[in-house]
Amino acid sequence: MKIVYLDGLRGLAALIVVVSHFFQVFAPSVFEGREEIEHFAFEGMAARTPFNLLFNGNFSVCLFFVLSGYVLSYRFFGTGDRSIVYSSAIRRYFRLAVPALASVFLAYLILVLDLGAYDNIRGMTLSSMPDPFAADANLLVMLKESLFHTFFTYGSQYNPVLWTMTYELFGSFMIFVFLIVCGRHRIRYAVYAILICLFIDSHYLGFVLGMLLSDVKNSGKERPAFIHRSWIQLLLLCAGIYLGSYPYVAPQGTVYSILQWGTADFDFFVFYHVIGSFLILTVLLHSSRMQSIFSHRFFAYLGKISFSLYLVHFTVICSFGSYVFLYLSPFLSYGPRVLFTTILTFAVIAAMAHWFYRLVDARILLGLSRWNKALFTSGKLRGQGHSEQIQTEQTIKAD
Repeated sequence: MKIVYLDGLRGLAALIVVVSHFFQVFAPSVFEGREEIEHFAFEGMAARTPFNLLFNGNFSVCLFFVLSGYVLSYRFFGTGDRSIVYSSAIRRYFRLAVPALASVFLAYLILVLDLGAYDNIRGMTLSSMPDPFAADANLLVMLKESLFHTFFTYGSQYNPVLWTMTYELFGSFMIFVFLIVCGRHRIRYAVYAILICLFIDSHYLGFVLGMLLSDVKNSGKERPAFIHRSWIQLLLLCAGIYLGSYPYVAPQGTVYSILQWGTADFDFFVFYHVIGSFLILTVLLHSSRMQSIFSHRFFAYLGKISFSLYLVHFTVICSFGSYVFLYLSPFLSYGPRVLFTTILTFAVIAAMAHWFYRLVDARILLGLSRWNKALFTSGKLRGQGHSEQIQTEQTIKAD
């Protein structure tokens, strides 16, 4: 069944990814930590405090991955029905690839029609982010990038946010294999431990912890009573916000400096964002107050269009948004220019995401639902109710 508050959390995370890319283009110092490229007085403070959670795109991506681990496994742990896993595995590539291809085609059109304006404003914004419209204009290269490299080699030409798709595909199939092989056996706890050690500072840790959380929550076993205490939930939420806001800039001299230990090759940035995401999702799953907030129709709508929002926003910022900023440059100073550009571009992104959802994402969901019913109601496997899970699988990921 559809879990609205999980969709709501995913929608908020998608919105944070959008905000993060506005900052990356127009206030890059919050990511690079260099005073010489600061445009606003708040940038240094925001980058080094928990305020950075408002634009911490990598944290949102980690939250997507933890949510994927939970959503892709919760019905199996509740029922033990392996046909649920087979059904999800058959659909997974197509569920991700068709909308991703459509988003790349949109960026490709901007490229071949020479409508990108990001490269023209970099001298003013001082952003070091590469120009997404410097990709190869060859149609066959675009198709190969979209359908193969995006999902098997971490490729992200044309639409840089698609770097997450390889993680999504591989992470999903790691979950499917786990559930089929040991999802109902006690040995799975040892496998959890092995996977956690193996992926301790990798984005794949998010899938493992999300699946573990789903196991604990939905396997029918009695859970510790203390998790329902409000002060415990508040403590976990604060810890999740603190760890999830681990900064892009060097943590020395900040409230995060205590989180580092003496190793040079450990990715603290990813590790703490995954753990923070895990803690926040843990609280949401046990807090009726948070569930009520994220079930609000605003968050529910954000969740519905979240994948579409994730896929189209970057292209709009680097084309329409950059053009607006460039057009306003003779008339406004930097701050008002960024403000007007952000307002206008957000409106276009919202409209694009809405129609992308209706014309692309919703249709692929409907098509996969029908395909699923045809395969699993007339063959060897029972597929009754599987189509409901599709609505909760709008997984995005980003930065």
